[in-house]
Amino acid sequence: MITLYEFIGSSKQPWHFFPANFGRINLLVGASSSGKTRFLNTLFNFSNFVSKGLPFPNGAGRWNLEISSPLTKYHYTWHFDVGDEPRSRNVVQRETLILRDPSGDEKTIVDRTPDKFKFLDNLLPKLQSDVPSVTLLKEEPLIQPLYHIFSHMERRTFHDVGLATAATIQNVPRQLIDILNERKNLETIWALGLADFGLSAKLFLLEKFFPEIYQTALKSFIDVFPTVQAARIQFLTSSQAPFPDLDPREQVPVLTIKEKGIEPWLSLADLSSGMQKVLLIVTDILTLPGDCVYIIDEYENSLGVNAIDFLPSFLIDRGGNNQFFITTHHPYLINNMPIKNWRIFTRQGSNVHIRLGEELEARYGKSKQKAFIQLINDPIYTEGVQ
Repeated sequence: MITLYEFIGSSKQPWHFFPANFGRINLLVGASSSGKTRFLNTLFNFSNFVSKGLPFPNGAGRWNLEISSPLTKYHYTWHFDVGDEPRSRNVVQRETLILRDPSGDEKTIVDRTPDKFKFLDNLLPKLQSDVPSVTLLKEEPLIQPLYHIFSHMERRTFHDVGLATAATIQNVPRQLIDILNERKNLETIWALGLADFGLSAKLFLLEKFFPEIYQTALKSFIDVFPTVQAARIQFLTSSQAPFPDLDPREQVPVLTIKEKGIEPWLSLADLSSGMQKVLLIVTDILTLPGDCVYIIDEYENSLGVNAIDFLPSFLIDRGGNNQFFITTHHPYLINNMPIKNWRIFTRQGSNVHIRLGEELEARYGKSKQKAFIQLINDPIYTEGVQ
């Protein structure tokens, strides 16, 4: 879990997100253009840079993070610059990783500059200057918990492409079934990249290998949309699946829904975007293998009130030991999320401050007025963007 985050951009992108603390559930609120989505961009792009080697947009920057795993705490700093030439590679200027054990003792694991790379007490040979030590040393036991958190970060955006991908019909290769027969756990699902699969394929595998999770996902979905009477997985035949990228020799599952007052069963693609979105979020969260970071930007888009209200309690009851970042402007979600989970964004130029909800909890706690009304009239919020 990321417990502290700071980002300082380059002169070309001079954004500064001042140090802020985060908990397990974080609702990011603030006026439009206060920096919420940009904050998520810096966090998610840095995670992809650390875990996948993807280049960080706009090059240089400094990061300062504190991260907790079940048994250890890390303080991780990373500073790199990019050369002036086109296509110049990022060059590490300073990277440090400090381990803090439960007793409070500290140990420097990584200390790295352009001229040296020290791991514990050992000087390492020069390695790629644009690759973080967390990636280079990910197999080391002291590094593995930190790498796990960066490599288990998922972000959902709900533009047309995102939901179209969720409703995609696709084969489930037999080799995946063979693998899950041998290693039936949620980490295997993650390692196989099934987070990027369409919902039908993913729910089929849940029904086959994790029936309790499958039933919980469908029940949670039906609780939000009571017009849904039942849901089931059906399979397309070769004559029903004339798509060139589908192999009729493999299983082609399709989730179908029976709604009140509608005679035929509806396929996932026939459902409203709000229904697809809720089912996607529910399935995502229930299949997180633990110590993951899950990001939702502008959750409320295309959702009715019933589909917005369910999220706070669902995260509290079903979120496990995963961490969540959600942006919203919607009063229903703000009102139903405990104030202690709020993170309030204010911006002056390119400087962004993030205040804890606890600062407001004492003032709002006993009031019967809607928390959203209090928030938008609070001096912290009305500072907005300057």
